[in-house]
Amino acid sequence: MSSYNIFAAYYDYLTENIDYDAGFDFISGILNVNKSKKVIDLACGTGIMSEKLLESGFSVIGIDLSQEMLTVADSKLSSIGGNYSLIKSEMQNFALSEPADACICCLDSINHLTSEEDVLKTFKNVFCSIRNGGVFIFDVNTVYKHKTALNNKAYIFDEDDFFLAWDNETLENDTVRIILDFFIENDEGLYERHSEEFLERAYSEEDLKNMLKESGFTDIEVYGDLNFSVPDDENERLFFICKKG
Repeated sequence: MSSYNIFAAYYDYLTENIDYDAGFDFISGILNVNKSKKVIDLACGTGIMSEKLLESGFSVIGIDLSQEMLTVADSKLSSIGGNYSLIKSEMQNFALSEPADACICCLDSINHLTSEEDVLKTFKNVFCSIRNGGVFIFDVNTVYKHKTALNNKAYIFDEDDFFLAWDNETLENDTVRIILDFFIENDEGLYERHSEEFLERAYSEEDLKNMLKESGFTDIEVYGDLNFSVPDDENERLFFICKKG
């Protein structure tokens, strides 16, 4: 799996169309209702949500496998102050010295786990890493999105300082291979090619619920949007709110 070496430098720019404020309002409202203070930001990436959490007074534990992503996150969080830590780890294998109050996992990061075994390990790990009464909030791309929006689609980003060819290749088991070819101008005016790729797999709502229950979560709510709407067959993203105990 790619470590996002180049992607980390351009991630924020490529995702600036995402309404992070709306996502944070949704998440922070749930955290406040559940009296959460210390929050795990699982697969935190460049720390976009960690930054918002920290600015709002939460203590943050950011976890990501990519050192490059964590370096970008640290540069943001260190300028804010507050109580935060960053851990380089896989989602299914991180360990904390004491439980947190909540865990969030945003922007389809669960989809990057391409086996049910790893998803189950991650859910069990989260369950063991939050206190009784704690909450786990995450979102996923749906099977519908994989079959429509991502199905063998290609995108081009022609920007001032880089060119990106983004290609989605549909595989079996609702899995998509995402291939990124960056062309970046060097100091000599020549363009260097940097290629990365990773996989995303979509899981059905029922399968995710079953794995959450097997992990110990008993109170599971699923929504089709940030406004607590009931999901339908054409939702591209699902939001899960799961409570421990």
